[in-house]
Amino acid sequence: MSSKEKTPFFKRELSGLRPYSNVYFLYATLAVVTVSAVAFSVGLLVGKSVFTTKSSSQAAWGANVVDGGTSVSVLSWIDDQLLTTNIRNNLQRLTILPHIAGSPQNMKLAQDIYTQWVNYGFDDVQLVNYSVLLSYPNTSNPNVLLLKNVTGDTIYSAHTAQETPLTPGENDSTVAMPFNAYSGSGSATGRLVYVNYATIDDFLYLTTNLSLNLTGRICIARYGAIYRGDQAHLAQMYGCSALIIYSDPEDYAPSGTLVYPNGPSLPPYGLQRGTLLEPEGDPLTNGVPSLDGVFRESYNSVMASGEVPSIPVQPIGYGDAIYFMSQLDSIIAPNSWTGALDLMYRIWQSDNNANQTFIQVNNYQEQRTIYDVIGTIYGQVEPDQMVILGNHRDAWVFGAVDPNSGTAVLQEMARAFGTLRTKGWRPGRSIVLCSWDAEEYGLIGSTEWVEERQKVIGANTVAYLNVDSAVEGSSYLYIGASPLLYQVIYSAAKMVKCPNQGFDTLYDEWLQYSPVTLNGTTQPEIYSLGAGSDFTIFLQLMGISCADFEYVNTTSYAVYHSVHDNFYWMTNFGDPSFTHHQAMGLMWFKTAILLATTPVLPYDPRDYAISLQNILASFVQQYGAVLQNQNISMEYIADELEQFVTASVTFWNQLQTAASNTSISERALRILNNKLMNLERAFIIPEGLPGRQYKHVIFAPSSVDSYASATFPGLSDAIFSALHPIPSVPPDWDEVRRQSDAVRVHIRYATQVMKQPGLEYLT
Repeated sequence: MSSKEKTPFFKRELSGLRPYSNVYFLYATLAVVTVSAVAFSVGLLVGKSVFTTKSSSQAAWGANVVDGGTSVSVLSWIDDQLLTTNIRNNLQRLTILPHIAGSPQNMKLAQDIYTQWVNYGFDDVQLVNYSVLLSYPNTSNPNVLLLKNVTGDTIYSAHTAQETPLTPGENDSTVAMPFNAYSGSGSATGRLVYVNYATIDDFLYLTTNLSLNLTGRICIARYGAIYRGDQAHLAQMYGCSALIIYSDPEDYAPSGTLVYPNGPSLPPYGLQRGTLLEPEGDPLTNGVPSLDGVFRESYNSVMASGEVPSIPVQPIGYGDAIYFMSQLDSIIAPNSWTGALDLMYRIWQSDNNANQTFIQVNNYQEQRTIYDVIGTIYGQVEPDQMVILGNHRDAWVFGAVDPNSGTAVLQEMARAFGTLRTKGWRPGRSIVLCSWDAEEYGLIGSTEWVEERQKVIGANTVAYLNVDSAVEGSSYLYIGASPLLYQVIYSAAKMVKCPNQGFDTLYDEWLQYSPVTLNGTTQPEIYSLGAGSDFTIFLQLMGISCADFEYVNTTSYAVYHSVHDNFYWMTNFGDPSFTHHQAMGLMWFKTAILLATTPVLPYDPRDYAISLQNILASFVQQYGAVLQNQNISMEYIADELEQFVTASVTFWNQLQTAASNTSISERALRILNNKLMNLERAFIIPEGLPGRQYKHVIFAPSSVDSYASATFPGLSDAIFSALHPIPSVPPDWDEVRRQSDAVRVHIRYATQVMKQPGLEYLT
């Protein structure tokens, strides 16, 4: 799915709304405030004649389209328009050849999409290019991973030059050799240490609980749990000379599942490519767009900053891994560290075993041109306001799931938008479709585009809706989103017919598989966004409300980033009927239409209040005692949150009053919608989180796992650093206090946004 390691689905921790014992405070507040708020809102709006200047007609907002002489809802019209045959054909065309970023084939796909969108009648289509630093394996000098005996003879050589082709088309000379982009180049020789998933807790267990010195060791880790770039960063930080990452069968070929080509699971010599880049965007132009003439840092300075590792890193399959794991002859691993290789999992290679592991990585970096395709249908009421939909196009190999299941759907949606345009239809707000490049390397295409246009995007973007891997399974929806978007997402899910038997709608199925109950109300769980796909720059830099959609299985998408993620896998195991692709397209399309054609944006600020209450409760439960010991109180944050809750209810009632009146003035409408858009932006801290490029004080990627969402991230990081200080450096609890203040103040800012006067002064 993304440029960063994706945890097998059955190992993910859902992290959306969670029960909170004091959530009753919110609902009690709702009950108390509602009566007065409604009276205040109605009196205010009617008394000041806000509705006397009629806004643009409902027809102008584009909720309906005239088809065959009859006006029909676009939300119902689309149900018969997205065709499974078209989506299947799109995917076959997209995946016929490998198309890694910077390759001629990926440029050709960009040109094809550009031409199609022009032919579909989009108002504006742009092919935007950037010159960025990418990383590739050296085909003339492949990477090497060897096991050698005491005399230096090779005992075993891993499959580092090519994955074993298993179906027609896989044996293609343009398939990228197995590699981790931006790995350090060079060699290392030494004994092994097994570090489980190479998380911070794993390294602390090794160095603190077991008192092991990892300096000079080659560590071997299994993929999963965290982003591979964080695995490399931590391995280097703890003194390891190199990192080997393998796909354990427990995660990628569970017992009872058939392996590819007979089933969906990863075969023994299948493996996962992926990037190791820490910050998003072109590594040489961090924070500014990669335009001609822009100053570019040296790669050595990027490496010295820790944004890419200096140690060699190489991925392998579990068929190779067993030969290296069998060298570990000391310290039995804990049960939680045990995978499904046919051996006893141990941690340490002792001095009694004289065999040595040798790794040589010869990857290189090169400046290449990447291409984003941007297509716009301008709105006829608020053409400056944008609903942006995005998917990346580049793949490590064929990419039938990641990302081109999403691309195939995006292309069919583009065709449907073109059909609407032939009928004279326009939305109220502009709809922008984006085909990103170089996402796999570190969200580069989307990051550069936003950096180049950040003032316009920040001022005018209503929401960003991302689909990376549209379909990696066929069980149910898995959605992450900003709290403001929860209700519009639920509404869209209730409008889409479920492709699986036993459920009427996607919502029904989603609710069955992923329920969460709050105050007696059960609804599908929506997880918090971290990083890992193209929504990141929109949420974390710009404070734009975002959503990320995919259809998943209860088991993992095992062929992730391998040569086996191809059209054969999708048509045999992923979604042979392509009905789940169709359903995902309808979900994506209808969410966008609701946002682009509803005069009052369909956001619910009360959902943000509930989320903040849950976050604070969880935070206090986890850290309350620690903070109390340092005389650090969460009461100030709680007080600000109480004000936020009250303001959210009052604001919600204003929104409901406005939405129910068809003659609201355009000035009043813009005031209300600006508040809704700026609510998310109020949580952006201009200077950024300490030592990081992210700026959202409520949701940001974890500092030790860029995929996972950390809540109150600056505060969480400060507490972690205080609890695990660098040797000889005293814990910095004052930084914890500073970060606590940042959370408090930004909740206050968001409250001020909702309470900002305006409507009462309209004449």
